[in-house]
Formats: sequence, C-alpha cells, structure tokens
Amino acid sequence: MTTYATMPNFGGNTNLTKEDSSKYSESSESNAISEKTESGYTITRARFKQPRRRTFETGFTNLTEAEKLELQVFEEEVGGTITPFYWRNPQSLELILVQFMGPLNFDYSGSGATRRWDVSGIKLREV
Repeated sequence: MTTYATMPNFGGNTNLTKEDSSKYSESSESNAISEKTESGYTITRARFKQPRRRTFETGFTNLTEAEKLELQVFEEEVGGTITPFYWRNPQSLELILVQFMGPLNFDYSGSGATRRWDVSGIKLREV
C-alpha cells in the first residue's frame, strides 16, 4: 500500500489551518472529450466510467519565512505536479488525495525585519 504525504496547513492542530478562506474555491472538471472535425462540427462524448473530479483553489496569507520554506520543501518532495498527496479541505475538514496543477507562487508582503509571505492561486486536482 502506498503512503502519501500530507500538505502542511500551519494550524495549531490538524483541524485548524492558516489558509485564507477568501482565496478558497471549489469546482468540478468536465469529464467530456471533445474533438473538432474538418467541417467545423464538434463531437463530444463522456469519458468511459470516469467520474468528474473536483478542483480546488486556495492560498495562505501572512506566512513566516520558516512556513514558506516548509511549503517549498513540500512542493519539491512531491515533485511539483507529479506525486499525489493528502490535503485537508479547510471547509469540510475532509482529507482529500490531490495533485498540484501548477507551481506555487510566493508574494512578499512583509516590511523590514518582519518577513511575511502570501501564497495565492494554489490549484489542486482530486486524484
């Protein structure tokens, strides 16, 4: 049995998180396959026996330098968009097996000795 890592959420315990609820969104992927013909028609069919997967977008605000580094190390450990990992949904507290859909983007928001980072646009796809 394969064991997957869990994405850090920087909360006081596993049910708390530093994720910013204003950056949270959830949607479903289309499970249709479309192909355009030479005459301009579009042929669409459902993927065989594949349910629609959920996609999530989230982010963190006010991360310390150490928390930023921990998130960067985690992204490297899972190989960016390659290896699945567990992520705790901050709304339902459900543990979901997901993959990154793209690289993480860190924005510096601190000043002087106060080094703080925001991470927005973390896109995750359910596996």
